[in-house]
Amino acid sequence: MDPKLLQSVLPFLMIGIVFALRFRNMNKPRPFNSSRLWMMPALLAAAVAFFLVTFPPSLVGWLIIGFALIIGALAGIKRGQWMHLERDPQTGKMLIRQSPAALIFLLGILIARRLLAYELGGSPGADASGHFPPEALLVTDGLMAFALAMVLLMRWTLWQRSKAVPPHPEVFS
Repeated sequence: MDPKLLQSVLPFLMIGIVFALRFRNMNKPRPFNSSRLWMMPALLAAAVAFFLVTFPPSLVGWLIIGFALIIGALAGIKRGQWMHLERDPQTGKMLIRQSPAALIFLLGILIARRLLAYELGGSPGADASGHFPPEALLVTDGLMAFALAMVLLMRWTLWQRSKAVPPHPEVFS
């Protein structure tokens, strides 16, 4: 098999496998702990900050980052609104279920990201001298900003919504 074709098809295959497993377990509620919602955005923010300090963007890069932050924030809020929060009637613990719309939305984002990378010539990496092509860094900056804003605002939306879920009746007994 042609290595270039394998490089193009393999990510889609992996995305398909991961999402097939996620769709299979979609109706199964998982425990939800709102006190841990800050961890993933903090780790992601540290990684993005490190990357931006290591490879400072140009003025165009900052504009792309700003645009990506806005789009990512809107996507994160919408995804957070689509998640199902509930309280277990027996234990009173918070549960979360993935919604089909949220999963399809995330799948669309991943496919669009992959197609964008393909349109820009595959996954452009460093050349022999260790320098990245400018368009690769612009795309990377934008995608990292989008991901950070989406994760942050999705988690913030879930935290806000979790405060509105009524407590278990036995808590006040």
